[in-house]
Amino acid sequence: MPDASAAERPDAVRVSIVLAVLNERRNLPELFDRLRAAPLPAWEALVVDDGSTDGTREFVGELARTDPRLRLLLHDGKQTTVAAQAMGIAAARGPYVVIMDSDLQHPPEVIAALLGALEGGATIAVASRYVPGGTPGPRPPLRAVISRGAEALAKLILPAARRLSDPVSGFFAFRRTAFVPLEPGTRGYKLLLFVLATAGDAPIGEVPFRFEPRGSGASKVTSGSSFVRYYLTELILARRLGRKVARARDGAPRASSRP
Repeated sequence: MPDASAAERPDAVRVSIVLAVLNERRNLPELFDRLRAAPLPAWEALVVDDGSTDGTREFVGELARTDPRLRLLLHDGKQTTVAAQAMGIAAARGPYVVIMDSDLQHPPEVIAALLGALEGGATIAVASRYVPGGTPGPRPPLRAVISRGAEALAKLILPAARRLSDPVSGFFAFRRTAFVPLEPGTRGYKLLLFVLATAGDAPIGEVPFRFEPRGSGASKVTSGSSFVRYYLTELILARRLGRKVARARDGAPRASSRP
């Protein structure tokens, strides 16, 4: 297992794990224990706190004093998951970035497989509930219908989403150099939509995972009509950003084949 002191040297960090948190004090001890036990190269965890009031930021701050792999980024007020994750990515030091939830629904043991896909040549690696070996776990029928509907809509609007079985997964990894910064003020809950929209024909891989029950607490994701509004807005913004990147890519001067 890599020495924790390696994270003190930015050039030694191989993977940056971005955790957007809000009142996750009860789940973080187990998550950090499992991260430390996982067979990973030198890593850092960027914990982006959006104004927790349950002691989360104090807990992480205290741990960070003795474990340099933990880095606490503070933001007072909920900025939505996408904005918080983008904040973490901007501070990341590793060549590989992992996006995951902090509520234990995303098993940290799967990170090694995601990194393996990147090391194998993928630019983006997505943990999927729907490839062989994966499962969405038990969920109410209505939630299953909504989830599958969101996936179908993503595939309808974003061509790159059609390459995946689980295009709205919240658990994925990518090469940091492939990330296109979002416009200031971008809000939402599905960062993968933006990453896929700007991916072009970059290689994408999938690895299976079992979506676990939440450790404790309640979901922080906006529900009902507000979520639908955010989701549709995200899809439109992601498609717009993808087209902008594609135009810039097509207009870039091509390297000469002459010596």
